[in-house]
Formats: sequence, C-alpha cells, structure tokens
Amino acid sequence: MKDKLKLIKNLLEKRSIRRKEKAFVVEGPHLVEEAGDRIKFFFYCENLPIVKILEEKGSVGYKISRKQFEEISQVETPPGILAVVREPEYTFWDLLKSDKTLIIFCLGVQDPGNLGTIIRTADALGASGIILSKGTVDLYNPKVVRSTMGSLFHLPIVTIEDEKETIEQLIQKNVKIIAAAIDAKKNVNAADLRGPIAVLVGNEGTGLPEEIIKLADDSVRIPMPGKAESLNVGISTAVILYEALRQRNYGR
Repeated sequence: MKDKLKLIKNLLEKRSIRRKEKAFVVEGPHLVEEAGDRIKFFFYCENLPIVKILEEKGSVGYKISRKQFEEISQVETPPGILAVVREPEYTFWDLLKSDKTLIIFCLGVQDPGNLGTIIRTADALGASGIILSKGTVDLYNPKVVRSTMGSLFHLPIVTIEDEKETIEQLIQKNVKIIAAAIDAKKNVNAADLRGPIAVLVGNEGTGLPEEIIKLADDSVRIPMPGKAESLNVGISTAVILYEALRQRNYGR
C-alpha cells in the first residue's frame, strides 16, 4: 500500500509520472463516480455510499486513516475518497462529427481554471471535442481535473505536437478555422458558425500568434461596449460557443 500512496503523490506533483503511467488522480465522490471503469484503485477514509458501489463493481479500494488521507489530498476539506484513473485514449479522428463538428483548439492556455472552464463549457454546449497544443497546461494537472467537474470524461480531448499541421488536417476535412482575436475586425455574431468549425483560442497574455491567425478562414472578436478591456480565455470561449449554438439552433 505504501507504494500506491507514493504513486499518488507522484501523479499529483509530476507531469512526467502522469505521462509515464498514463494515469492521473481524481478526488471526491462526484469525480470518482464520473471516472467509472477507468479506475485502477482508490483510497478512502470514510464509508461513503460510493465505496460500496465501487467494491460491488470490482474496483480495488484501500481504507486509510483521516490523517493519511489529508497527507495526499489536494483540497482544503478532504472529501474522503480519491482514485487513480487511466487516461482516456482518443485520436484526432474522434473529434470529427461530419456537419456537427465543433472543436475548441487551445494554443498555449496556461491557467488550469481557464482550461477547466473551457472543457466544462464545451461539454455543456455539445462540442465534438477539444485539441490542446503542447504548450497548453497539462490536461491532468490536478487543478484542471477538479475544475472540469468530470467533463473531461465526456468528450474527446487530444494533445497534439504541431499546431500548423493540425490546422491543415482540419482544413482538409472541410472544417472552417475561426480564430478568436481581440483586435479582429469582425464581431463573432457576424461570422457563420453553423457548419463544421474549429475555434482557435490562445494564451491569456499574448493571445494567438500572428502566423496562426493568418491560417484561419476567419477571425472574430467579442463586442464589449463596457469599460473592460478584455475577457479571460475561459469566458471568451464560452461566449463564442454560445453564439455557435444559437446559430445552429435558430440560424443567423
């Protein structure tokens, strides 16, 4: 059991270990339940209802003391259960849904909360998947995992090596490329978002690189009549997704 406790600490702290093991940690009854049959094993310090459910399904659980649990927990109020989970495995092709393709392509998003918001919003609004550039925060960073509230288990998410090559592949599959840029001339509601699209969103501080914007079929901005200069990338993505959903349901 000591080896498993050590593994959990390493998975929580080291991206290299998560990559090597192809596993990550989820904490709390809701996330553990969402993980389903991906659970490798779990630890708990309270006899929560989900413990019995997991054991009936054949999952291996280890009961530890509250003090031991607090030593591995990542939250202020430990919820009493956490699990080591196998990474979902998807490919680029899992993102494509013919005329319903709606992809969010994150290039250099660094804040875990922003990425979690993007994933959760994409899940809620029926996006077909998410692409992460290699410069984006690790999908299985504990803060990202918590902020998705389980949505990372609901839709395909892939990490790619070459942004330009991936954009070219999307274009070849007749996916329209929409770049979100604060200095774009076109408002998002003026763009046609009804067909297969991939929305490119960039780094919190620098946005999208100019060479990436040039590859897009269209670039859009969010109209802001108030005094705020910008919105964070999580909120901006949500606004664009809602506009895409509105157009697909009610037309332009």
